[in-house]
Amino acid sequence: MNALLMDSKDPNEGLVRVRVPLTGSALQSGYESEILWAEPLGGNLYRIWNLPVLVYNLDMRAVVECEPDPDGGLPIVTRVVEEGDCFVIRLFFNPKASNDQIQTVLDLLSEHRAVLEKSSRELWAVGLRTLEDYKWIGSALAPFVRDDILTFESALQSDEPVIGETP
Repeated sequence: MNALLMDSKDPNEGLVRVRVPLTGSALQSGYESEILWAEPLGGNLYRIWNLPVLVYNLDMRAVVECEPDPDGGLPIVTRVVEEGDCFVIRLFFNPKASNDQIQTVLDLLSEHRAVLEKSSRELWAVGLRTLEDYKWIGSALAPFVRDDILTFESALQSDEPVIGETP
């Protein structure tokens, strides 16, 4: 058997999907929830294993508590039990940006070992591994913002609701 085929492994093996209800300005996306991959930890706890693109104040590797969907669907995230350790930003590419311009930005981020999650050509979540990279990102993206290629924001927003907390 081909060794390449033997080593092929589904990156989501052992993971399940959970549903995160959108709150605050994330609802302006036109969606009511975001589906994420998570590792069951036992009971009703799960560890998030991909970058939220729409949800604010939730990072990769966060531990969340879920409740069963009364309609039999995916488990529903009700609160964050333990924060993740990935600094997430969102990139909003101008629709007029060329594919080469977008790729230049993605290549720059990849040089810093960023984790990339594509929602669409124009919307990406970026997970930064260190606080230093998180501080670096503003100056690194400034020329692209100045050239109207993109805008960006942190997924950590103090004025947005946190899952499970009452406003």
